[in-house]
Amino acid sequence: MNTQINVVTTTEDFLIIKEDWERIEQLDPDLTYYSTFHYNYCWWLTYGQDKYNKLFIICCYRDHKIVGIAPLMIREIDKKIITCHELCFLGKGDYFNFIVDSSRFSSLAIIKDIFHAIEENSNRWDRIELTHIQKDTQLLRYLLRHDKYNPHINYLTSCPRIDIQDFTSYEQFDKEFMNTKMRKKHEKLRSQTGYRFKLVMGSQDDIYERISQVHKMEKQYLQREKGKSERASLFENKNNEEFLKRLFKDNDQVITFLLETEEGEIIIYNSCYLYRNVLYGWNTAYSPKYSHYHGVSDVMMIEMIQYLFKHDHGEQIDFGAGSYSWKFRWTSRFSVSYSFSMWNLPTRKTKILRFLTKTRGLIRAVRGMSNEH
Repeated sequence: MNTQINVVTTTEDFLIIKEDWERIEQLDPDLTYYSTFHYNYCWWLTYGQDKYNKLFIICCYRDHKIVGIAPLMIREIDKKIITCHELCFLGKGDYFNFIVDSSRFSSLAIIKDIFHAIEENSNRWDRIELTHIQKDTQLLRYLLRHDKYNPHINYLTSCPRIDIQDFTSYEQFDKEFMNTKMRKKHEKLRSQTGYRFKLVMGSQDDIYERISQVHKMEKQYLQREKGKSERASLFENKNNEEFLKRLFKDNDQVITFLLETEEGEIIIYNSCYLYRNVLYGWNTAYSPKYSHYHGVSDVMMIEMIQYLFKHDHGEQIDFGAGSYSWKFRWTSRFSVSYSFSMWNLPTRKTKILRFLTKTRGLIRAVRGMSNEH
């Protein structure tokens, strides 16, 4: 058996491995939408223009065939006094992972080869920061079993999700998770607005521009009327806009659910990525015009759940990262994600970086204590 490692560092070479990446996508049971070639390549075409981001995709070959891909990059972070080179996952999302073909070889052996390559290139990075590693994945299993890496694993967050297959019917779901108040919200909005529930795929119906406008209006409303000055809109970021427009274009895996009036005005929307029968929720917003209807987001969720029970368009709704109480009002099922953060060997540079990181954390803690008084 011949084992080889190749590190992809250019956009041209990134595109060259497209066929192999997509082949392994079909074979890896742990994969989510955030690890697909299309998602990562779309992201890189935008964020790869940043001179502080450098591709570092590790490809593991067995007998001249790719069997493992670590979709990584090296991000240069300015710490004022000194620069930190951080090895991290490509993209932005709720789940990240290595992509592995275990049909002929052990997943753990392939991941071991990848980490050997990471260690061999330790002169290129100061810290590894791999986040949103889901439990029950082979990557997390490998890290937890490793004496050196295990101490650097930490709990990150939970990701609640509804599994339609847990219920024999919508009526059973209604009985377990709905209450009279939620049902009344549903009836009130339907009777007073006559809304229609709609599903839009990809970039149809100018959906990107429409939801972008709603999200910006919601942000302005929350800042002005609710005093949430920290509220921002991802649609106001130029890079996000470029990335999302590219991702939406002719992509049936981008699904947007709408409640809209008869005139076509959006009341609320919920955008998801559909992959392997899972709807990965990633963005939602409502029109301030309908803010006086309390629970409009509950109505949207009711309609989405009813739709999944009636149609073959997904079996799960993943709420994404974050243990917010509103998510657990809809489900008791959740996954757990971890982070792996490890500094390079204690060189003089990493000692300074670790000191700066600890100092900054201490300052934040002191400021937090001061704000409490």
